[in-house]
Amino acid sequence: MTTDLPSQFLPWDGLYNLRELGGYPTVDGLVTRSGLLFRSEAFFRLSDASRNQLFENLDLKTVIDLRSNEERQEQGYLESAKGRRLLHLPLIDVSVESDLDRLDPDYLAQVYRAILTSRPDSLSEAMAVILNSDNWPLLFHCAAGKDRTGIVAMLTLSMAQVPDAQIAADYALTQYALRRVLDADDPDIDRASWKTLPATVVASTPETAEKTLDFLNTSYGSVTNYLIELGLKPDLLARFHETFTMPPA
Repeated sequence: MTTDLPSQFLPWDGLYNLRELGGYPTVDGLVTRSGLLFRSEAFFRLSDASRNQLFENLDLKTVIDLRSNEERQEQGYLESAKGRRLLHLPLIDVSVESDLDRLDPDYLAQVYRAILTSRPDSLSEAMAVILNSDNWPLLFHCAAGKDRTGIVAMLTLSMAQVPDAQIAADYALTQYALRRVLDADDPDIDRASWKTLPATVVASTPETAEKTLDFLNTSYGSVTNYLIELGLKPDLLARFHETFTMPPA
């Protein structure tokens, strides 16, 4: 298994894409705070004891599940977690991507544009919760922790004023997670299914994130304007930057 991982990864048996959003420099010379915002795949490979211990270790107050109802029924989901706030905010119905060509090199960028424009209510609610420090420490996840989770992480880091190039590099870290999945000695992983998916579906390249951010900047003027159009308050966005960043050590 790959052991030389970037510092954003948090090792946990049964999770391959558990990361935090802390430690990134911002355009105004600050750095994002550690131990507050986390991202991952779903927890279906964890035992109840392991999942509960993870939540305790991260001191989570809020967990946001971005998966569809169908995914939750198939993979399982939490109904309660010892007083923690559990939110189900699905970002996309699989039918949104049904007409897209999975072999198109821009396939994922098109899917992401569909997510950003097709479910604004769920996305607005998710971002309002994530950007409010009253809900921290907080973890958000989808199924694999790549696409829907990747989009939410892009928006969050953008509001922290992390440079676009760094946001794209963070998105691309999922490539390490995929290698860990394929290398893992885990009987619950269907490697054959992973390997039959087109590269355009499983890829996690910086270019996809860059195209997504370019879409928002071109269509709305900025990521900030996009979130305001979704209904988020400008003072919440400003407050998030203040509370999630700090001077570098």
